[in-house]
Amino acid sequence: MEIIAEPPRRALVVTPHPDDCEGGCGGTLAKWIKESGTEVVVVLCTNGDKGTSDRNMPSSTLAAIREREQQEASDLLGAKGVVYLSHPDGGLEDTMLFRGQLVREMRRHRPDAILCIDPYRSVSHTHRDHRISGQAALDAAFTYAWSYLHFPEQITQEGLAPHRVKDAYLWGSESPDTFVDIHDYLVLKAESLGRHASQMSSNPVEREERVRQGAARQGETAGVAYAEGFRRLRFDIGSAAWQFLNR
Repeated sequence: MEIIAEPPRRALVVTPHPDDCEGGCGGTLAKWIKESGTEVVVVLCTNGDKGTSDRNMPSSTLAAIREREQQEASDLLGAKGVVYLSHPDGGLEDTMLFRGQLVREMRRHRPDAILCIDPYRSVSHTHRDHRISGQAALDAAFTYAWSYLHFPEQITQEGLAPHRVKDAYLWGSESPDTFVDIHDYLVLKAESLGRHASQMSSNPVEREERVRQGAARQGETAGVAYAEGFRRLRFDIGSAAWQFLNR
């Protein structure tokens, strides 16, 4: 088990829907940005256009609302920017198109680490977009982004360069092994979730209490009062391969 003491200088967050990253790693992002100056870019994979029980709400209207809410939540946490891929809610596919979009953002923003949902579960089921976003993010970092032989048009036509991501932090894991102490950031995490007003309870006291309870459960495992937990993957593609392919 590890408590993260040295945050990355740059981080790319791959979130399937608006509000997922705030719930999974909002406290971590707030802490890294405020205390360590981490540059955070959020990649929003879908537009959230199916996230309502209101049958009179047009999908296009909801998408506009939820993308605005994501921008407001990211601004509150201090993120550098939000990238909107705008796939339909429930429509993520593990395609070369989607993987190429994620590779492009990794090459543009050159993160030391990515954060995404853990796509691997054995006990519980999860939303299909969650699984695909997590798997595609890992594949983009480990298989594609570092080699000029993959998506070469991004290099020759867009002026990007291969990029090697060092670590992945997977939130929502059934077996977290790495934690961030978010004691001082519970309120900010709850407030960032509150920016997703189309999805959240309007009662801020109840919302903050749910955040507190969830962080306390993670904190018990980590030996601190309040925490967010991740499964950490270290990407080791081999320094020889990196140097040979990108010399």
